Amino acid sequence: MSAPSFTLLKIWSALTGWLLVAVLSFWLLVGAVWGTLHWLIVPRIDEFRPQLQAQATQALGVPVRLGTIVARSNGLVPSFELLNVELLDTQGRVALNLTRVLVSLSPRSLWRLGFEQIYIDSPTLDIRRLADGRISVGGLDFAAASAGGASALNWFFSQREFVIANGAVRWSDDLRGTPSVALQQVDVVVRNAGRHHDLRLDATPPPDWGERLSLRGQLVQPLLTRQNGRWQQWDGQLFAAFDRVDLSQLQRYAELGFDLRQGRGSLRAWLDVSQAQITAAVADVALAQVTVQLGAELQSLALQQVQGRL
Repeated sequence: MSAPSFTLLKIWSALTGWLLVAVLSFWLLVGAVWGTLHWLIVPRIDEFRPQLQAQATQALGVPVRLGTIVARSNGLVPSFELLNVELLDTQGRVALNLTRVLVSLSPRSLWRLGFEQIYIDSPTLDIRRLADGRISVGGLDFAAASAGGASALNWFFSQREFVIANGAVRWSDDLRGTPSVALQQVDVVVRNAGRHHDLRLDATPPPDWGERLSLRGQLVQPLLTRQNGRWQQWDGQLFAAFDRVDLSQLQRYAELGFDLRQGRGSLRAWLDVSQAQITAAVADVALAQVTVQLGAELQSLALQQVQGRL
């Protein structure tokens, strides 16, 4: 055998050996993780509840209470169920209640240090405008959370699927002193696949506000970005559908710039967005009995019916 052939044989033998060691090490690591999950963590998961509760309280900056944690060993990777999760606001009130949270894992999600699906059943979220104008969402200061929540948004928009079923959102306004208003039967689905983010929200407002509403979005992040949570850079389309809505209800809860006394009907809108800016909009509007009072002159505009595409 010539010298070059012998040298190539030695190199090939060394590479094969290293490859075999790498494969064996990988499967030993998988086996160790699997054994730790199923034999150590799964049977004793609820014993870690005080530590997890303390870590969540420290991370979020508000008191967090975890009711029960249950792990199910149903396959290669277990799933975890959290019951009666509560976030308290600064006044000790329950601002966010999660009756049941189901977290599903897969080998793919473990590789990405994430979850395959996060399913939240029947949550109750309190959004409150305080007397000083600050917004509190689930007991968290919205401005502070937005300023320091880049890593949380990156994590959230890297998960494969996030689902909320049969939730409730309650808006309270201490600044205006208006009665609280709640959306019921709130269903949310967020799917993230690479650069693509598909969003959908369906909710039922109070009867005097109208019928069930639907909001949808199909958005794409820039090709070279490494931060999935930078929604300000996304492009795509948004769609809103209100089959029956009473716009005059907004007068009590928002500053519209004019006095909308009456306005009932339906509304469908398509919006093109680019980097958090609306670049095009199409709306199908069918309103009846519209009454608007304008300015200090108290001029009143009454329209029996408004229909068309804007």
